[in-house]
This record gives sequence, structure tokens and C-alpha cells, in this order.
Amino acid sequence: MKKIIFVLIVAIAFVSCNAPTEVKTISANGVESTATFEDFFNPEELVHIDSDETSMAIVMDKNTGILYVQKHTGYQFGISPIYDSDGSVLTKEKWLARHNERKD
Repeated sequence: MKKIIFVLIVAIAFVSCNAPTEVKTISANGVESTATFEDFFNPEELVHIDSDETSMAIVMDKNTGILYVQKHTGYQFGISPIYDSDGSVLTKEKWLARHNERKD
């Protein structure tokens, strides 16, 4: 029984340490290419707020311009897109346009 548990632990550790960092993709016309994580989500931190227990940040995906809020509390992590009042996701361009309107 101990050997089975040991083998399972080693297998889980091996799989988690060798998580893929690249994904093979095939386009509609059959061209094969390799994509990395940054091709799907490439965050840039715009605002960061730390307290004793919680860390929050506003990040922007460089690929799409969509703004997200991130929250870290201990071992918990959450990320969610920021929505505009009309229900669409908030982009940096929308936010800057609204911010410039308020300045005028």
C-alpha cells in the first residue's frame, strides 16, 4: 500500500512539474504552429495595492486591451474582467475615453 501511495505522489509531482508551456495549434488551412501562454494572456500590471492580508491589482491583457482585477489573499487567487455599465468588458481605450470626458 505504501508503494502505491508513493508511486501516485511521484506521478502527480512529475505531471505537475512538466506542465506544458507551449501548445501546438493547427489553423484551418492545416498550418501547424506553436503558441505560448503569452499568446493567450499577456498581462501588464497597471495598479497594485497591498495591505497586510490582501493584494489587489488592475491588470491589462496586452493582446486584447481588456482590464482585469486580481486579488491575492493567502493561498487564494482570483481574477475577473472589469465590466462597463452596459455589460461589456472594459478596455483601456474605453476607460481613457471616459476619464478624458470627466477632465473636460
